[in-house]
Amino acid sequence: MTDICLVHGGDLGEPSGGTDRVSVFAAGLDRAGYDVAVVIPEPGGPLPERLDPVDIVPVSVGTRGVIDQPVRAVKLARTAQAIANERDAHLQVEHSTLAGATDVLGASVDVLDMLDLAFRSPLYGDLPLGPVVQRIIRRIEGRALSSAFETVVVSDQMAELVSKEWGVHRERLTVIPNGYFPDVVEPYLDVETVPGRVVFLGTLHPKVDYEALQSVAELPEVTECLVIGDGPCRKELERAAATVGNLQVTGRLPDQEAFPLLASAAVALNPQHASGLQAASSPVKLYYYAALGRPMVLTEGPDFAETLAEAGAATLVEPEGAFADTVRGFLNDDERREEMERAARRAGARSTWGRRIDALERVYSGLETVR
Repeated sequence: MTDICLVHGGDLGEPSGGTDRVSVFAAGLDRAGYDVAVVIPEPGGPLPERLDPVDIVPVSVGTRGVIDQPVRAVKLARTAQAIANERDAHLQVEHSTLAGATDVLGASVDVLDMLDLAFRSPLYGDLPLGPVVQRIIRRIEGRALSSAFETVVVSDQMAELVSKEWGVHRERLTVIPNGYFPDVVEPYLDVETVPGRVVFLGTLHPKVDYEALQSVAELPEVTECLVIGDGPCRKELERAAATVGNLQVTGRLPDQEAFPLLASAAVALNPQHASGLQAASSPVKLYYYAALGRPMVLTEGPDFAETLAEAGAATLVEPEGAFADTVRGFLNDDERREEMERAARRAGARSTWGRRIDALERVYSGLETVR
């Protein structure tokens, strides 16, 4: 079977939706019979067990901060290029900025997995000379898109955004959303709901509306508002928690601690600030919310949020809308929450990571026919 070299610039030892996707793709392709090598920065923690059979090639680079990203990208790209050349392997690059750096070095990118759009990220826009940095990144991402043989995106909205922003034909883009692991949630499907408990699970990045979370925590119907996760905005939320007794920031928890808490939530939350990037995302948390049958109050935007709302599993709130008031309404309506629980499990049943691997295999089958 053909070799594949997959390169990713993030820390696979740090759990998140993005690192789940990368490790799932690598492990899934390995199980499908491909010989897979994964080039990554030296991890800061243990790697997921699913990667045990995969050839991991760690590179000594930093994984923190925005400033060292160009150096990190060049080191990773050079290593991946050397492996792909040595093994005559397909090269799959995670993130368009890394793919742009890989193209600059002269490597041929077979599959670009466009997890996100970097140039619109506030992580760059908030830097000194942020708009200049964003324009440079936009050119790098455009170069990656023009050179990649196949491009995978996480949502239909991202496909439309990419097509509009860079003039890429929509037919060149394959949509493979994120997903969830059924075996992770199965032990917690019968956990009893705790009245008044509301839960947010996920990375604490700038897209999250922290004022909305604080407003929810202040509702008299809320006994505790649990925020499970870590990220660049954690300290901001911890400062709010110091003044709001029902708001608890747990940090990142192991699955065996996080999922029982989520499964016991009366309502699961995802308040976000509006942007094209937010709407084009595929939040992994929503797949777990649905799989566990949690009633959801979500900021409108992402494709899967719309799917959940159409199925009766979630209520969508306009960005900067009355998020807390909507949560209050559900906490006072037991019958509606029970209906949403049943709808959520039905809506989430088909969104497993296994189905996503099947879709990626079809991408590689197409590559084999033209190679």
